[in-house]
Amino acid sequence: MRGRAFRALGKSLLILTGVGYGMVKALDLLAAESGAGLQDAVPSKSKDAVPSKSKDAVPASLKDSVPASPSPAVSQGNTSDTTLHRLEAMEERLIRMEKDLGILVSPERTHGRTSEDFVTRAEQNAAMEQLASRLEAEIERRFEVQNRSVQSLRTMIARTDELLEQVIERIESTSVSA
Repeated sequence: MRGRAFRALGKSLLILTGVGYGMVKALDLLAAESGAGLQDAVPSKSKDAVPSKSKDAVPASLKDSVPASPSPAVSQGNTSDTTLHRLEAMEERLIRMEKDLGILVSPERTHGRTSEDFVTRAEQNAAMEQLASRLEAEIERRFEVQNRSVQSLRTMIARTDELLEQVIERIESTSVSA
């Protein structure tokens, strides 16, 4: 019964991993498409933004060596690169998870266990009985100690009452004689 449960769990996890892997691939494609769309849109915006005089003012040999000022398109490119890097890392994690799940669900692993590894009901019941008997003995011992304490307190109270009665009698006898 446990073997079926482990197989079902393994299959469910594999399906879940497959769905996650598909989502990562879909996001990867989406990021690649949006990245290509951004690269196509960026040059047209920069052509409109930079006047033609400034292009002529910078020699062609220096254009490649001079870094361009950061523009929103560059930061978006960095964001898409970061996103792609994260997606690739996720893909690697999912692949590792698939391998680990394959190892966990492998028949060698499930059949390698022996009946000695599992606790039987009889062993569990015996351990519970032993625990219950120890708890019962400890509770009885504590009740006995408390019962003795209560008895000694009652004895002390009775003795104190006797002594108080004697003191009161002597005070009364002294006050009567005086």
